[in-house]
Amino acid sequence: MKKERYQIEKELRFKSIYLATFDKLNSLFLRSFKDQDLVHDALQEGYLKLWEKLEEQEEGGDCMPFLYFYTRNYALKQISRNIKRDLLQQDLFRGADQTDMERELEHKEYQVQLSRVVEDLPQKRKEVFRLFNEEGLSYKSIGSRLGISSKTVDSHLAKATRAIKRDLCSIYGIVKILLIFFVC
Repeated sequence: MKKERYQIEKELRFKSIYLATFDKLNSLFLRSFKDQDLVHDALQEGYLKLWEKLEEQEEGGDCMPFLYFYTRNYALKQISRNIKRDLLQQDLFRGADQTDMERELEHKEYQVQLSRVVEDLPQKRKEVFRLFNEEGLSYKSIGSRLGISSKTVDSHLAKATRAIKRDLCSIYGIVKILLIFFVC
């Protein structure tokens, strides 16, 4: 009996969140990605992840950031996969100019440079960046762990990302960064 009631409450809460957020997210991602199928799949994955982690979300709390990040990350992974697939097809057609070993070495060099750039970040930014990207924690979880607000987490993460992009682009150039990131 309790389990049925819990399930009904969970479904109602989920439906309420879905109705409150779907149109906004759909519109936002359509403007960004301009691919209805991609947006549909990404939103489906985002809402599926929300369903799985609904108990962890604060009752009456704003689930929009959670949905936004899972949906965005899924869409970006799909785009990355599509680019890799397209580049692989191009390589097959033109007889791959670079060997796999050369690509792997470039990727390892990139990882070393990335580690150096991250190490040079101010301590809090470095912590926030690692907790978000390596441990996959939410802004709220990071804020709780470090004793800072979610807005401060957002600020640290944005500044860290900008610094990393700037430093890596100065080392490699934007085209090389994209090729290393999407091919390896």
